[in-house]
Amino acid sequence: MTLRVITDGTYSEPVQQALERVLADKVAAGDIGPTLRVWYRDAPAVPIGRFQSYEDEVATDYVERHDIDVVRRATGGGAMYVEPGAVLTYSLYLPPEDVPDDVADSYVYLDQWAIDALQAVGIDASYEPLNDIVHADGKLGGAAQLRTDGAVLHHTTMSYDLDIERMLRVLRIGEEKLSDKAVASAEKRVAVMTDHTDASRATIVDALVAAIGDTFETRRGSLSAATREAARTLAAEQFDTAAWTRKL
Repeated sequence: MTLRVITDGTYSEPVQQALERVLADKVAAGDIGPTLRVWYRDAPAVPIGRFQSYEDEVATDYVERHDIDVVRRATGGGAMYVEPGAVLTYSLYLPPEDVPDDVADSYVYLDQWAIDALQAVGIDASYEPLNDIVHADGKLGGAAQLRTDGAVLHHTTMSYDLDIERMLRVLRIGEEKLSDKAVASAEKRVAVMTDHTDASRATIVDALVAAIGDTFETRRGSLSAATREAARTLAAEQFDTAAWTRKL
Protein backbone atom coordinates (compact mmCIF):
# COMPACT_ATOMS: atom_id res chain seq x y z
CA MET A 1 0.00 0.00 0.00
CA THR A 2 1.20 3.50 -0.90
CA LEU A 3 -0.35 6.31 1.13
CA ARG A 4 -0.84 9.85 -0.06
CA VAL A 5 -0.02 12.08 2.94
CA ILE A 6 -1.79 15.44 3.28
CA THR A 7 -0.68 17.85 6.01
CA ASP A 8 -2.02 21.17 4.75
CA GLY A 9 -5.36 22.97 4.69
CA THR A 10 -7.28 24.68 7.50
CA TYR A 11 -11.06 24.23 7.59
CA SER A 12 -14.12 24.76 9.76
CA GLU A 13 -15.48 21.78 11.66
CA PRO A 14 -18.45 21.26 9.30
CA VAL A 15 -16.10 21.20 6.31
CA GLN A 16 -13.70 18.87 8.14
CA GLN A 17 -16.50 16.41 8.79
CA ALA A 18 -17.78 16.73 5.22
CA LEU A 19 -14.28 15.96 3.95
CA GLU A 20 -14.48 12.64 5.78
CA ARG A 21 -17.41 11.51 3.66
CA VAL A 22 -16.10 13.03 0.43
CA LEU A 23 -12.70 11.36 0.71
CA ALA A 24 -14.09 8.00 1.86
CA ASP A 25 -16.51 8.05 -1.07
CA LYS A 26 -13.68 8.89 -3.47
CA VAL A 27 -11.70 5.89 -2.21
CA ALA A 28 -14.77 3.69 -2.65
CA ALA A 29 -15.25 4.96 -6.21
CA GLY A 30 -11.59 4.36 -7.06
CA ASP A 31 -11.03 8.07 -7.71
CA ILE A 32 -8.20 8.30 -5.16
CA GLY A 33 -5.93 5.81 -3.46
CA PRO A 34 -5.20 5.26 0.23
CA THR A 35 -4.80 8.61 1.98
CA LEU A 36 -3.66 10.00 5.34
CA ARG A 37 -4.85 13.50 6.26
CA VAL A 38 -3.74 15.58 9.25
CA TRP A 39 -6.35 18.14 10.31
CA TYR A 40 -5.98 21.88 10.97
CA ARG A 41 -9.02 23.57 12.49
CA ASP A 42 -9.93 27.26 12.39
CA ALA A 43 -12.05 27.48 15.57
CA PRO A 44 -13.06 25.57 18.71
CA ALA A 45 -15.74 22.94 18.08
CA VAL A 46 -17.51 19.87 19.43
CA PRO A 47 -17.74 16.87 17.10
CA ILE A 48 -20.39 14.52 18.50
CA GLY A 49 -20.82 10.87 17.62
CA ARG A 50 -23.17 9.75 14.88
CA PHE A 51 -25.67 8.26 17.35
CA GLN A 52 -25.42 10.77 20.20
CA SER A 53 -28.05 13.25 21.35
CA TYR A 54 -27.11 16.91 20.96
CA GLU A 55 -29.06 17.90 24.07
CA ASP A 56 -27.59 15.11 26.19
CA GLU A 57 -23.93 15.63 25.27
CA VAL A 58 -23.42 19.38 24.99
CA ALA A 59 -23.91 22.34 27.35
CA THR A 60 -26.09 24.02 24.77
CA ASP A 61 -26.30 27.48 26.36
CA TYR A 62 -22.53 27.62 26.77
CA VAL A 63 -21.63 26.60 23.22
CA GLU A 64 -24.20 28.93 21.70
CA ARG A 65 -23.06 31.85 23.86
CA HIS A 66 -19.43 31.24 22.94
CA ASP A 67 -20.15 30.48 19.26
CA ILE A 68 -18.66 26.98 19.40
CA ASP A 69 -19.60 24.79 16.44
CA VAL A 70 -21.25 21.47 17.31
CA VAL A 71 -21.14 19.01 14.40
CA ARG A 72 -22.43 15.44 14.18
CA ARG A 73 -19.78 13.10 12.75
CA ALA A 74 -20.35 10.30 10.27
CA THR A 75 -18.68 7.93 12.77
CA GLY A 76 -19.90 6.67 16.13
CA GLY A 77 -18.22 7.20 19.47
CA GLY A 78 -18.35 10.01 21.98
CA ALA A 79 -18.44 13.79 21.99
CA MET A 80 -15.19 15.68 22.30
CA TYR A 81 -14.08 19.28 22.63
CA VAL A 82 -11.41 20.44 20.17
CA GLU A 83 -9.42 23.66 19.79
CA PRO A 84 -7.02 24.80 17.05
CA GLY A 85 -3.48 23.83 18.02
CA ALA A 86 -4.65 22.05 21.18
CA VAL A 87 -5.56 18.69 19.65
CA LEU A 88 -4.16 16.54 16.89
CA THR A 89 -6.53 14.71 14.53
CA TYR A 90 -5.62 12.45 11.63
CA SER A 91 -7.73 10.41 9.25
CA LEU A 92 -7.02 7.37 7.11
CA TYR A 93 -9.14 6.63 4.03
CA LEU A 94 -8.46 3.10 2.83
CA PRO A 95 -9.85 0.36 0.59
CA PRO A 96 -11.33 -2.46 2.73
CA GLU A 97 -8.77 -4.94 1.42
CA ASP A 98 -6.00 -2.89 3.09
CA VAL A 99 -7.62 -3.12 6.53
CA PRO A 100 -8.03 -6.17 8.80
CA ASP A 101 -11.61 -7.49 8.71
CA ASP A 102 -11.68 -7.81 12.48
CA VAL A 103 -12.55 -4.40 13.90
CA ALA A 104 -10.45 -4.80 17.06
CA ASP A 105 -7.42 -5.85 15.01
CA SER A 106 -7.93 -2.91 12.67
CA TYR A 107 -7.74 -0.36 15.46
CA VAL A 108 -4.39 -1.76 16.58
CA TYR A 109 -3.10 -1.88 13.00
CA LEU A 110 -4.22 1.63 12.05
CA ASP A 111 -2.98 3.40 15.20
CA GLN A 112 0.25 1.59 16.10
CA TRP A 113 2.36 3.85 13.86
CA ALA A 114 0.98 6.88 15.74
CA ILE A 115 1.91 5.31 19.06
CA ASP A 116 5.41 4.76 17.67
CA ALA A 117 5.55 8.45 16.74
CA LEU A 118 4.51 9.58 20.21
CA GLN A 119 7.12 7.34 21.79
CA ALA A 120 9.74 8.85 19.48
CA VAL A 121 9.08 12.31 20.98
CA GLY A 122 9.23 11.02 24.55
CA ILE A 123 5.56 10.27 25.28
CA ASP A 124 5.08 6.83 26.84
CA ALA A 125 1.94 6.03 24.85
CA SER A 126 0.29 2.66 24.41
CA TYR A 127 -2.85 1.09 22.96
CA GLU A 128 -5.87 0.21 25.08
CA PRO A 129 -8.71 -1.78 23.51
CA LEU A 130 -10.96 -1.09 21.83
CA ASN A 131 -9.93 2.25 20.38
CA ASP A 132 -7.86 4.36 22.80
CA ILE A 133 -4.32 5.70 22.89
CA VAL A 134 -3.32 6.10 26.53
CA HIS A 135 -0.61 7.19 28.93
CA ALA A 136 -0.25 6.11 32.54
CA ASP A 137 -1.77 9.49 33.50
CA GLY A 138 -4.90 9.05 31.37
CA LYS A 139 -6.37 8.88 27.91
CA LEU A 140 -4.45 10.74 25.20
CA GLY A 141 -6.97 10.10 22.45
CA GLY A 142 -9.47 7.82 20.81
CA ALA A 143 -10.35 6.54 17.37
CA ALA A 144 -13.56 5.85 15.47
CA GLN A 145 -14.37 4.20 12.16
CA LEU A 146 -16.89 4.21 9.35
CA ARG A 147 -16.97 1.19 7.05
CA THR A 148 -18.78 1.34 3.72
CA ASP A 149 -18.93 -1.15 0.87
CA GLY A 150 -15.82 0.35 -0.71
CA ALA A 151 -13.88 2.19 1.96
CA VAL A 152 -12.79 2.35 5.59
CA LEU A 153 -12.57 5.73 7.29
CA HIS A 154 -10.46 5.65 10.47
CA HIS A 155 -9.88 8.85 12.40
CA THR A 156 -8.15 9.57 15.70
CA THR A 157 -8.10 12.69 17.87
CA MET A 158 -5.49 13.20 20.58
CA SER A 159 -5.05 15.97 23.14
CA TYR A 160 -1.91 18.05 22.64
CA ASP A 161 -2.61 20.90 25.09
CA LEU A 162 -6.35 20.88 25.68
CA ASP A 163 -8.02 23.18 28.23
CA ILE A 164 -9.62 20.55 30.47
CA GLU A 165 -11.71 23.00 32.49
CA ARG A 166 -13.23 24.49 29.36
CA MET A 167 -13.80 21.00 27.96
CA LEU A 168 -15.90 20.21 31.04
CA ARG A 169 -17.92 23.39 30.63
CA VAL A 170 -18.58 22.60 26.97
CA LEU A 171 -19.55 18.96 27.42
CA ARG A 172 -21.58 19.30 30.63
CA ILE A 173 -25.23 20.22 30.77
CA GLY A 174 -25.87 23.20 33.02
CA GLU A 175 -24.07 26.35 34.08
CA GLU A 176 -23.00 25.30 37.59
CA LYS A 177 -19.57 26.35 38.78
CA LEU A 178 -17.07 23.55 38.30
CA SER A 179 -15.41 22.39 41.47
CA ASP A 180 -11.65 21.94 41.77
CA LYS A 181 -12.39 18.29 42.52
CA ALA A 182 -14.25 17.85 39.22
CA VAL A 183 -11.40 19.40 37.23
CA ALA A 184 -8.79 17.31 39.04
CA SER A 185 -10.82 14.17 38.39
CA ALA A 186 -11.05 14.96 34.66
CA GLU A 187 -7.33 15.66 34.50
CA LYS A 188 -6.71 12.14 35.80
CA ARG A 189 -8.86 10.69 33.01
CA VAL A 190 -7.45 12.86 30.20
CA ALA A 191 -3.72 13.09 29.47
CA VAL A 192 -2.26 15.96 27.44
CA MET A 193 0.95 15.62 25.46
CA THR A 194 2.49 18.85 26.75
CA ASP A 195 2.69 17.35 30.22
CA HIS A 196 5.05 14.68 28.87
CA THR A 197 7.08 16.28 26.07
CA ASP A 198 8.56 19.62 25.08
CA ALA A 199 7.94 18.82 21.40
CA SER A 200 5.81 21.31 19.51
CA ARG A 201 2.64 20.21 17.76
CA ALA A 202 4.42 20.67 14.42
CA THR A 203 7.25 18.44 15.60
CA ILE A 204 4.75 15.75 16.56
CA VAL A 205 3.12 16.02 13.12
CA ASP A 206 6.56 15.52 11.59
CA ALA A 207 7.06 12.48 13.83
CA LEU A 208 3.72 11.07 12.68
CA VAL A 209 4.67 11.50 9.03
CA ALA A 210 8.04 9.83 9.66
CA ALA A 211 6.42 6.94 11.52
CA ILE A 212 3.79 6.27 8.85
CA GLY A 213 6.64 6.33 6.33
CA ASP A 214 8.37 3.60 8.31
CA THR A 215 5.22 1.47 8.07
CA PHE A 216 3.98 2.15 4.52
CA GLU A 217 5.23 3.63 1.30
CA THR A 218 4.18 7.29 1.24
CA ARG A 219 4.02 10.27 -1.07
CA ARG A 220 3.08 13.86 -0.32
CA GLY A 221 -0.11 15.32 -1.71
CA SER A 222 -2.83 17.97 -1.30
CA LEU A 223 -6.57 18.09 -1.64
CA SER A 224 -7.77 19.07 -5.09
CA ALA A 225 -9.89 22.18 -5.60
CA ALA A 226 -12.77 19.93 -6.65
CA THR A 227 -12.53 17.92 -3.42
CA ARG A 228 -12.50 21.06 -1.29
CA GLU A 229 -15.50 22.45 -3.16
CA ALA A 230 -17.40 19.16 -2.81
CA ALA A 231 -16.77 19.23 0.94
CA ARG A 232 -17.96 22.83 1.27
CA THR A 233 -21.11 21.94 -0.63
CA LEU A 234 -21.76 18.87 1.53
CA ALA A 235 -21.10 20.89 4.68
CA ALA A 236 -23.69 23.48 3.64
CA GLU A 237 -26.22 20.78 2.74
CA GLN A 238 -25.67 18.47 5.72
CA PHE A 239 -22.91 18.88 8.30
CA ASP A 240 -23.52 22.58 8.99
CA THR A 241 -27.27 22.19 9.46
CA ALA A 242 -29.33 21.89 12.63
CA ALA A 243 -31.38 19.17 10.97
CA TRP A 244 -28.28 16.95 10.92
CA THR A 245 -26.52 17.92 14.14
CA ARG A 246 -29.66 18.08 16.30
CA LYS A 247 -31.49 15.16 14.73
CA LEU A 248 -31.20 13.12 17.95
